[in-house]
Amino acid sequence: MNKMNITLHFEGEKLFAETEISLDKNLSELSFILNSGLEISGVSCDEKSAEPTIESVYEPLFCAEVKKYSVKCGSDFGRIKICYSGKINGWHNIITDDIIELNRYGVWLPCEMSCEVQSFLTVSGCEDFFLVKGEFDGQWHYSAGEWDMNIILYRKSKLQTVSGKYISIYYADKSLDEAAEFSKNVFEDVLNYYTKELFQREYLGSHMEMACLYPALTSGGAYKRYGLIVCITPGTDEKEAVTVNAHEMAHTWCSGAEVGSWEDWLNETTAEWSMLLYCLDRNKNEIFDKMIAEHMEKYPEFPPIKTADGSHPDGVHTKGTIVFYELYKAFGAETIKSIIRLFVDLDVKTTANLLDKMKALGLNEAAEFLTKYVS
Repeated sequence: MNKMNITLHFEGEKLFAETEISLDKNLSELSFILNSGLEISGVSCDEKSAEPTIESVYEPLFCAEVKKYSVKCGSDFGRIKICYSGKINGWHNIITDDIIELNRYGVWLPCEMSCEVQSFLTVSGCEDFFLVKGEFDGQWHYSAGEWDMNIILYRKSKLQTVSGKYISIYYADKSLDEAAEFSKNVFEDVLNYYTKELFQREYLGSHMEMACLYPALTSGGAYKRYGLIVCITPGTDEKEAVTVNAHEMAHTWCSGAEVGSWEDWLNETTAEWSMLLYCLDRNKNEIFDKMIAEHMEKYPEFPPIKTADGSHPDGVHTKGTIVFYELYKAFGAETIKSIIRLFVDLDVKTTANLLDKMKALGLNEAAEFLTKYVS
């Protein structure tokens, strides 16, 4: 397997990276993308200096603007070094004195390479920090897939932790002590509901870690990776605690449709309605009503779910949630639960396959109703 080793350190608001890629088989050319705010200071192939060529500048779906580079060295090579530095930008990407977060949305490391690589990271000069999901031997180390390369560092003197049987919550502001404890309890109740009632299957994931970024970030929503939830706060009231825990944890099961296409509405709608069903079944009707009202207010501003070219439209999360709300009013909560379970069990997760499964299960009227919104 081709391997990429990255040594990373920080100075002020800038990151500095030295990347070495070792190839199983020699190549004559290598291409990759990198955040446009980062400047490449040097490239070498088998110790021979090379000049990268910028092929294009564009903004990938969900990500910051990037430059696509191509590297040719005049002959085949088996090892390439890339040094770069600069200020990072992109959703949920920050470098501060006390909290640092880098993720794939900021394209802070070489991505979309012309060959597959396994990435390993060493963070130097951060002995006074704690790296979420990292390992420490005098320096911090981290390894993950391309979309799981989330670097989240807390200055140890600021770090606060609340831990339970299934989750550890990290944050850097003691004003969140009570919220973190409450959120831990919400998480455990959500997990119990999902495993025993809604999805009716065991949770096979790792111990969950929640990284809260307040006060370095004060807005920006949340996202989930394997064994990790990244958010602003653990929830400063019950509604926030429920939405961040229940929606993000639902993605453990509610995922698999193509994220880069309109089919992503399936991932987001089933996750949001898993959270809403939790609210209904736990008698949190006020939260349910507020969430529906928020989506209903935004619903008219977004385009149809299905696009002519199959691309990802804005607002699939909200559009899908209201479509399911209409289904809920027409057919009831048990039908929504059945549809969500069918989606989870699909081998190939597309709208067409979900509709076929609904019809096979006898949910013909609901399938015809849904087809009006997504065809």
